[in-house]
Amino acid sequence: MQYLYTLTSTPKDNYYEQFLLSLTSLLQIMPYAHVTLLCDSKTKENLTGIRSEYEKLIGNIIVADTPKDMSQIEISRFIKTSMRRYIKGDFLFIDCDTIITDDLSSINNLNIKFGACLDKHILIDINDKNNILIKNDKHLGFCSYKSNRHINSGVIYCTDTDETKKLFDRWHELWLYSKSKNIYIDQPAFNMAIYENNSLFTELNGIWNCQISYNSLPYLVDSKILHYYASMYLNKTPFLLADNKILLKIKETGQIPDQALELLKNPRSAFTSESRIIAGDKMLFVLNSNVFQFIIFLKLKLPFLFYFFDKLFFLFKRPIKNIIKK
Repeated sequence: MQYLYTLTSTPKDNYYEQFLLSLTSLLQIMPYAHVTLLCDSKTKENLTGIRSEYEKLIGNIIVADTPKDMSQIEISRFIKTSMRRYIKGDFLFIDCDTIITDDLSSINNLNIKFGACLDKHILIDINDKNNILIKNDKHLGFCSYKSNRHINSGVIYCTDTDETKKLFDRWHELWLYSKSKNIYIDQPAFNMAIYENNSLFTELNGIWNCQISYNSLPYLVDSKILHYYASMYLNKTPFLLADNKILLKIKETGQIPDQALELLKNPRSAFTSESRIIAGDKMLFVLNSNVFQFIIFLKLKLPFLFYFFDKLFFLFKRPIKNIIKK
């Protein structure tokens, strides 16, 4: 079996750096793993100089034919939704914004045809973004939300069968339709393709795609793949290996810095020391509210205004609490 990455990148972004970091984490644990990179021609052309270190680490590079009139983000989804057409044999697809934490070969022992994990590790009815998921589905005429599960496309196990090829073809077809309706993300189409081919699909345990910023604690200790950027909260992550300084160092040198290599020795513990566990529907409702997000915005962009309101609330907190109690 092979481990598959897709990449659409220019020297201006950090997608290649994410890929190289994830690839390094994989090969540190599985040095003889067969890794395939699937990319577009423009990406392949700029993977030169210090952006060519990956060539020493992978077994196969495939360049996909992509439409010339698509943007970079559209091309990335075009390739992702059509990758089954380019790859022979079974594969485990892994998003670039990941860190491998354990041997992945046991995926072969599950005896499944096609599998992926729940998005945010929760069902739709308790997902704080469920209104957006359902709205997108209804806008597209999709009905996968009726299953009460939304599947994350960041890690996908896929066998090489006629059935899975048809499922991928349907995903690609539905994504092209989504794009025509100005919805460029791939997951609505992914979930609808699964909904239509449910007998092929197996929900993977969350350890295979541990989305660390959302409901990940039950899966972290046994995790095999940590998925960090896709599970960021308010554009922040507590995961040290997602630090932009590390990605910048890779961009400048083409090499994984010593700091990152040290963290890769035990990536499950690579979290900032300043962090808290917050649980419960009431607390999480507040954190996901527009009010809280506005407070964060003030702290980041207008700190003087934030401290003014903070002082004001401190002065009036007790009197207001007393009035409420009465």
